[in-house]
Amino acid sequence: MKQQQPGAQLLCAVRQSAIVLPKNPKDPVIMAGMGTGLAPWRAVTQDRVTQKRRGMEVGPCMLFYGARYSQSEYLYREEFGQYVDEGVLAIHTAFSRDQARKVYVQHRIVEAGERVAEFMLRQNGHFYVCGSARRVPEDIYAAMKQVVMASERCEEAEAEAILSSLKMEGRYTVEAWS
Repeated sequence: MKQQQPGAQLLCAVRQSAIVLPKNPKDPVIMAGMGTGLAPWRAVTQDRVTQKRRGMEVGPCMLFYGARYSQSEYLYREEFGQYVDEGVLAIHTAFSRDQARKVYVQHRIVEAGERVAEFMLRQNGHFYVCGSARRVPEDIYAAMKQVVMASERCEEAEAEAILSSLKMEGRYTVEAWS
């Protein structure tokens, strides 16, 4: 777009989002976003913050954010820090190139597995993934399967059935693009 002249015509398309937020603002929301996939979760978090500031009771908001470098790609760092300080948001970051061993969002999800399972399986939580369609959805699904297996002490097939049920209920949603 930098190379376009004023008045140039650009083709684009707008698609309806697959994301449907819970009707009850007390239901936990777990969000995973990589790179620019953070944008919708900023809006969701801002909405929860606004509700809380107006005196409404809101459920927990948990964000897993991944990018390559924290220094140059940690978008909205100060804003999200404020939301953490206000008690609305818990954030787990994964910057894959900031250390020798690559750390991704799916690793952080497994690390926070007990809380993720509590929100999803016992508190009517909603889990959303937004980012690249390349490997992200599959890797995060595998992490969620690990979380369910550990929490429910079940085999892979049962964990997959639980996740499938969450998808059917609209409580596990992926918004991915190529």
